[in-house]
Amino acid sequence: MPHATALRGLYPSWTLAMEAENKSPRTVRGYLDSLELFARWLEDNQHPVLPEDITTALLRTWLVELTETRSASTSRTRWNGLRSFFAWAAEEQEIPANPMERVKAPALPEKIIPMLKVEELKAIIDACDGPLMIDRRDQALILMYADTGARRSELAAAQVEDLDLRERTLRVTGKGRRDRVLPFGARTARAVDRYLRLRARWDTAEGPWLWISERDGAPLSSDAIRQMIRRRGEQAGVKGAHAHQFRHGFADAWLRSGGSEGDLMELTGWRSRQMVTRYAAATRAERAREAYKARSPMDNL
Repeated sequence: MPHATALRGLYPSWTLAMEAENKSPRTVRGYLDSLELFARWLEDNQHPVLPEDITTALLRTWLVELTETRSASTSRTRWNGLRSFFAWAAEEQEIPANPMERVKAPALPEKIIPMLKVEELKAIIDACDGPLMIDRRDQALILMYADTGARRSELAAAQVEDLDLRERTLRVTGKGRRDRVLPFGARTARAVDRYLRLRARWDTAEGPWLWISERDGAPLSSDAIRQMIRRRGEQAGVKGAHAHQFRHGFADAWLRSGGSEGDLMELTGWRSRQMVTRYAAATRAERAREAYKARSPMDNL
């Protein structure tokens, strides 16, 4: 079908443009999937499929159908993919105008993720106490996670050369291949140092990766870190512990201590203040009550 080929024929060029913008492979795949799903819907429903014939009304119709059958986050992901494609196509003059300009993003309900209580976090850290390299590694990794608010994938990709224990910093590569330097505290530095000293005596510790398997020296994958956190949580009697709780906890602790939203965005690698809102939602009311205690209008008359 020549019409279908016309739309799909732009996939390679759009992929090159996304790669040039340093979008992650996962983002590129997700955006291409979104456009392909839309293309199939156009074909299945006998709608126009030439890029220049796709209207704002068609786009809205598809997104409405998505919101009725898929989660809000999935609909937002598909909207992001279409927004990226049609903005690129308009800029490249493949279409006369961008039909996505007037298509609003599907609303995302505010999702509250319960954070770890202080005693739960301490219990998970204590569950890693032990003489083995795996114990020291897990404790250092969990402390680094809680102390920096890094993404799980960022920690998984960290190398020894990215670490500076004297300056207490770790360089990570985030979304869009953007590097940033994360500071961490003295307790975390001590735990990492204890791990590295034992790691240096391990026969399999020859690779560049910071966090390695005790068995064969292979780098810990992001999924392996996820499983480790869940396992250590179960050992500590904390059911359902997962990585996002550490990132949410970091954001809450930062704001609770008076840290600015701008600095939080820099540390966590967020580019939108919407992410600050989402991650800090669980305890926003509690922080507001604490702030009020020091600012009561009547108490300060």
